Amino acid sequence: MLVERSQIPPEGLDLEVCEEPCWEGVEELWLSLTPVEASFHLEREVNGILASGTFSTTAVVLCSRCSEPISIPLSDSFTILYTEASEAFRAEEVELSAAEMDVDIMQDDRLDLTKLLRENVLLNLPLQPLCRADCRGLCPHCGINLNESSCRCGVQAGDPRLLPLQHLL
Repeated sequence: MLVERSQIPPEGLDLEVCEEPCWEGVEELWLSLTPVEASFHLEREVNGILASGTFSTTAVVLCSRCSEPISIPLSDSFTILYTEASEAFRAEEVELSAAEMDVDIMQDDRLDLTKLLRENVLLNLPLQPLCRADCRGLCPHCGINLNESSCRCGVQAGDPRLLPLQHLL
């Protein structure tokens, strides 16, 4: 969803969006993702346009230990300043200050709210989702889900070359 700078009145613009997430290159991160519901408030500032808002959705992902599908609610708020491209941002390598971390460049006097939603959803996905904190995962030998039953695989003795080091544990 693109918003032109000229569409934002001096008192600001409030938008409610329900967007179907069809974002290329990230489909493998989840099994499914419900439509993203978001609210935006856009207002003109001296040095650009301030976009703030919230979003919520639910992602179905695989547990990183047992590979069972789990449903994870995602929601967050965000604030970002869209500004014109300046010489400081055109350099090849620039160290950003803390104040510049929530700044993005406006392309052709347009705000890309879809890109903003995509970034915030991806930032809120857990790196290693777990179905529960005490998930036991899969047996490395037979592949059985250890949360559902125990396996009969024997404990491997380990590498015999490392046995002299075992007393250190």
